[in-house]
Amino acid sequence: MTVARAPNGRAWLTALAALAAAAFLAGLLSGARPPPAAMAGGIAVLGALVGFARPAGGLAAALLLALLAPFLVVPQRIGVQPPVLDVVVAATSLGIAVQAIRRGRGVVRAWPRIPRWLVLVVALGAVLPLASGAAAYAASSDRDATQVAVKMSLYGLTPLMVALTCRSANVYRRATTLVVAATGLQALTAIGLHLAGPGGIEALRSLAAAGYPSTNVARFLPDETTRRATGLLVDPNVLGVTLAAALPFGLTWFGRGGRRAAFGAAAVMVIGLALALTISRASWIAATVGLLIWLALVRPRAAALAAALLGGAVLVAPVDPFERIRQGLLGADRSGALRIGEIREATRVISRFPLLGVGYGDAPHPDIFAGVSNAWLWLAERAGIAAALAHLALVGGAALTAVRTNAADPALRPPLASLAAFAAAGVFDHHIVSFPHLVFLLGGLAGLIAARASDSEARAA
Repeated sequence: MTVARAPNGRAWLTALAALAAAAFLAGLLSGARPPPAAMAGGIAVLGALVGFARPAGGLAAALLLALLAPFLVVPQRIGVQPPVLDVVVAATSLGIAVQAIRRGRGVVRAWPRIPRWLVLVVALGAVLPLASGAAAYAASSDRDATQVAVKMSLYGLTPLMVALTCRSANVYRRATTLVVAATGLQALTAIGLHLAGPGGIEALRSLAAAGYPSTNVARFLPDETTRRATGLLVDPNVLGVTLAAALPFGLTWFGRGGRRAAFGAAAVMVIGLALALTISRASWIAATVGLLIWLALVRPRAAALAAALLGGAVLVAPVDPFERIRQGLLGADRSGALRIGEIREATRVISRFPLLGVGYGDAPHPDIFAGVSNAWLWLAERAGIAAALAHLALVGGAALTAVRTNAADPALRPPLASLAAFAAAGVFDHHIVSFPHLVFLLGGLAGLIAARASDSEARAA
């Protein structure tokens, strides 16, 4: 059952009111704020109003923000100064809650096709960060860390929000189109800023008024000379995993003919080029895993041959990218050795704080280093072993659901491949559980898979 739609007249009034409010605030801010800050304020108001009145529209706005500009902040500080994405997601979750209350106490029964495992995992994903944050605040009174815990709890609700709201085939198609279009635009931005050199760095610094970091804008390899692309996602590894996870969606448009196929081919090429410019080994591996999974679902024998050839090339080919991957996997370079040391330290930290972790702020003791380049070890450090297992259950449950339904619904192939790319990136970096917008993207992907698969099973029944 889909969330009820407002009548056409009411929808138009809501849209006009949201646009008018956004325009008014942007105009008001523009007199006292730099243009980037005024823009962020207008987007915050518009996104919040749309999210509350039309949750599906709010999720679409949040998706675009997460893929294009996740670090925009509300320009006015009122106790806190949250990112615009936080405001939109919070307003959307409130809108979904209000609609649920209006439906009465039997709201859970009104959506019988929502998998119960998803409800359980989402509940754990929302409660455990709050418990960890409360325990850490009691020990250190760190307000910033508590705010992060609350934010992580909010984003932990994303899979259920998406599963409840985005249930129609049209919504699914629009979501996949938004992913390809927005990621292609992010890739173009990343390429342009990278090729612009110092001019690109200054352009990024000019966004400081809107919340973007103004220091450490330029990112380099350890040689301190080879620059890496970051786009509007601040970190090359974060840009890389975003591009890698979106790549399978672009492949779905191949072979359809006409403008759609041309657009898909152009998007894949642009995304691939930007991905190469990140020089992110974890993201390269994630993209490869995602593409191989997609190919295995379409042409299993071709996927097996491609995996064998690629594996042999990585092992023996005297090519610089392959050499970098070999060194990293063997811990033969500085970055690889550091990761191995982090894993050893993480096991020690987790053994000392297994239930709720050390929280999302500074480590509680000077002899503890909380930070590891693995998503689930990082989550176990911060929020406890149960939180890490709940996140693994979310990824695994969504993957098994997609695999089980894939034969009946080939449209699940791209999200399954994207989920595999996210999981592969999580093995080598913690960003998919530590950056809120990536938590939103991964959670939304799991929710989209659950909604699509449950509807496919219902149609087949």
